[in-house]
Amino acid sequence: MKVISFSSIKGGTGKSSLCILTANYAAAAGYRVLAIDLDLQNSLTSYYMDEADLLDRRNVAQALLHDCIKENTVTTNYMGVELLASSFDLIKLRSLSEKTLARVLPEVSEAYDFCFIDTAPTCDNLVLNALMASDLILSPVQFSQFDYKAARFFRDQLERDTDKLGLWKILFNFYKPSRSDNPNTVRNQYESMFRDTFGDSIAPVRIPDSALVSRSIDTKEKITDAAAKTALHAAVGDLARYCGVGTQAGGF
Repeated sequence: MKVISFSSIKGGTGKSSLCILTANYAAAAGYRVLAIDLDLQNSLTSYYMDEADLLDRRNVAQALLHDCIKENTVTTNYMGVELLASSFDLIKLRSLSEKTLARVLPEVSEAYDFCFIDTAPTCDNLVLNALMASDLILSPVQFSQFDYKAARFFRDQLERDTDKLGLWKILFNFYKPSRSDNPNTVRNQYESMFRDTFGDSIAPVRIPDSALVSRSIDTKEKITDAAAKTALHAAVGDLARYCGVGTQAGGF
């Protein structure tokens, strides 16, 4: 089982949406997927669960507290994806060892091909649990001063607090191709600044700025290779393949 975390200390980067889309792509391609919602904002949980009654008893907080992943996973409304749902009880786990998830995840390593984790926009012990368990860490960014500074801070925290820096990649999200070759445009300056600072830590994948992302999350509209959706379908496919998904998915 390969573990991929979408993590950033900055909110609004699109990490929850990309986590969902990549998980759905992998499931649509026939892989067995576990999604873990470690964010109190519970975006993954809200997307994947129509009924919340069960989640008071079975959720990620219970899994971490009692060292039992299998007993706390739930079936979702998306075929091929199972979920460790978020819970407000996560706030009671602030003293949890940062290595707990890495220790208990092997319990289900034979049951799933991929595990996708969505984290809160911070760098506390729960986020560290995700990072310490990960084989790949993706931090979506857009071209802004706040995103740049947040990425630098997150990189420094990874280097200081974990041995995972080599597994960390920046992912250009909300990407708009440059309309000018002029290096002095603000947009081109930002891209140069990111590339000069982060170099090989930038993933070779770009997710286009598209209203289809929000529609696919809000209304469950499928992303297909139809003409109006080709760019996003291809980009998410590239991201999924970068994560290790080796089979092409149709609509997801």
